[in-house]
Amino acid sequence: MSRPLPKDEQIRTEMEAELGESRSLGRRATVSNVGKRLGVTHATCYRNYPDQIEWFMAQLVARREAAVTVNDMTKHEDDLDRLRRENTNQLSMDKAALEDKLQTLGRIASLDQHRRHRAEH
Repeated sequence: MSRPLPKDEQIRTEMEAELGESRSLGRRATVSNVGKRLGVTHATCYRNYPDQIEWFMAQLVARREAAVTVNDMTKHEDDLDRLRRENTNQLSMDKAALEDKLQTLGRIASLDQHRRHRAEH
């Protein structure tokens, strides 16, 4: 005598539980784990609950895409921070080089001295 198959609601509840548990434990969610929770085989799940399997797979794809988007955004923000630092450093070096060149061309000892000299006259 075979035991009755789980109802669609039971399948969905266990799939949601598997998705939540796998996320919190940092492991991959699988249909096999859902089947184990319900006491049925992987093949039984695929054979008798194709719509539920399709929903489950869509959840896994959405989760992966969200993770990729977050990783991409983090990498993008890291790249922007690095570029800002590099640009700030380059601008500081360019400013210092221009000040040195201006002092040399104008035979000025320093810009501060030049500013004081201009303020006096």
